[in-house]
Amino acid sequence: MVADVADFYPALYTHAIPWVFHTKATAKANRSPTLFGNRIDQLVRGSQDGQTMGIPIGPDTSLIIAESVLAAVDMQLSGRVTPLRGLRWMDEYELSFNDRGKAEEALAIMQSVLLQYELRLNPLKTKISELPVEFEPEWISEIRAFGIRDTPIGQASDLLRYFDCITRYLSEFPNEHVVKYGIGRLRDLQLNLANQDLFQSLVCQAITVEPGAIREGLEAIFNAEAYRGMTVNQALLRDTVNKVITQNAPSGHDYEVCWCLWASITWGLSIDTSSATAIASMENSVVAILALDARQRGLIPTGLSVAQWQARMTTNDLFEEQWLLAYEANVQGWLPSIGGADHVSAEPNFQFLKQAGVRFYNHTSFPTLGGHLAYP
Repeated sequence: MVADVADFYPALYTHAIPWVFHTKATAKANRSPTLFGNRIDQLVRGSQDGQTMGIPIGPDTSLIIAESVLAAVDMQLSGRVTPLRGLRWMDEYELSFNDRGKAEEALAIMQSVLLQYELRLNPLKTKISELPVEFEPEWISEIRAFGIRDTPIGQASDLLRYFDCITRYLSEFPNEHVVKYGIGRLRDLQLNLANQDLFQSLVCQAITVEPGAIREGLEAIFNAEAYRGMTVNQALLRDTVNKVITQNAPSGHDYEVCWCLWASITWGLSIDTSSATAIASMENSVVAILALDARQRGLIPTGLSVAQWQARMTTNDLFEEQWLLAYEANVQGWLPSIGGADHVSAEPNFQFLKQAGVRFYNHTSFPTLGGHLAYP
């Protein structure tokens, strides 16, 4: 049996944190800061405008909180499901049972335990399978075993077949990260420069079809340029980036748009008017910061509306959701404060950061981002 907790971080009820440490009955009877769990609950809510639904994604503190909650789930499962054999990785479970009836019983118990913490199983990623089962999906095995030669003609043929393989499996497994994995394995490709145009065309096409693989695609292009001497097709990459932006910005897909803007700055790619208009409507600090940097470098039309971001340049916004934009656009000199006075210097805590030269944004390239992605 495999099971996955649905939207674990966004769905976790912050009041469930003290329930884990002190039991639900104790925490409900005593809501004061004298309980350690209540203090953690309060701090988590304070970091997200007082919301009780969800905990921040990314900070190490959230990892500790998540592990505390799921460890409590594990303890209840171990007491109610015997024997309990298997493992948990983050919020994903893989358990084994002697028969299907036991697995179904355990699944029902798991859901009831999770509901105590306002959590639910993801039906799309939860299933019971009978032996024998594959240790890994067929598409991973085939993509990983695929060999690409380094001779001009042989490599061209292999690249075409490789991307055909990715396309086929993407159709069969639309909910899996087929393109992401497939392109990621090309980061160390011994590219023959006779195939550089073909390579870039295939990667850009894959990015357009599956924008979620944009980081892997850009990394493959970056590495081929930096370590294999490939000449980047600027026009092709510019068109790809703008297409991905116009497809994803209206839907609020911040990740894809951020990497497009990173590519724009890295390779000096111009952002067209329709893309810039779509970007200007997005409410995400990282998107805004990258767009403002690109505008400063002359890569975005001067007519780009920044009214929405300009409205965040107040002292109050330093304590709201867009605090990163409110701070960074000021210290980078991209946007003026509303009302004339320096809104960052007007707040002692942020004034200290500014005077100390603290910057949260510094455009950089893949080698200094903590190393390459790992694709076994």
